[in-house]
Amino acid sequence: RHKRMAKLSVDNFLDFVERSKLADADQLAKSLEKIRAQNSGTLPEDADRVAESLIAAGLITKWHVDKLMDKKYKGFILGKYKLLRLLGSGGMSTVYLGEHTLMHRLRAIKVLPKGRVNDSSYLARFVREAQATASLDHPNIVKAYDIDNDGDTHYLVMEYIEGRDLQNIVKQDGPLPLEVACNYIAQAADGFQYAHENGLIHRDVKPANL
Repeated sequence: RHKRMAKLSVDNFLDFVERSKLADADQLAKSLEKIRAQNSGTLPEDADRVAESLIAAGLITKWHVDKLMDKKYKGFILGKYKLLRLLGSGGMSTVYLGEHTLMHRLRAIKVLPKGRVNDSSYLARFVREAQATASLDHPNIVKAYDIDNDGDTHYLVMEYIEGRDLQNIVKQDGPLPLEVACNYIAQAADGFQYAHENGLIHRDVKPANL
């Protein structure tokens, strides 16, 4: 992580928290009262300590704090979803972990870069991918629930699968036992076979996508 140039004051940090719309105003006020009660009636002078308390209270995440400390407070709310952290990014899109603000369900939110919105062929491809994914229903294929836009930010709402992709598993833990590797390959093959029978070809099969 890059080094911060200058640390925010507590007041400035809380101003960015409010502007971000991440925390409900009442919940934020209650959390700050609790922090004051634990700190002789005043807020700590260290913004990091306040941030850690708000993370512990479940109002914001560490990813939010890193962004807020860099004075970035826009774009955390996308339609009905609150973005919680970055899951991954590729040439075509960026994927975030999102939480439905009312239902509190976790979803993977695939976002089309704003710079690509004016490229009609790129946007059409994104929509086609969403429609194709939504038409599939198989245990080995991630489900797509919705495609929407918030202004010029277009996004796809997908099932969130907790865990690591195969590339990271092998990178972190080393080669898999033969029977486990075969099992994973067989499960992936089942998903690809189903997709193929429904007229879809993946075109980017690799461990990082499994």
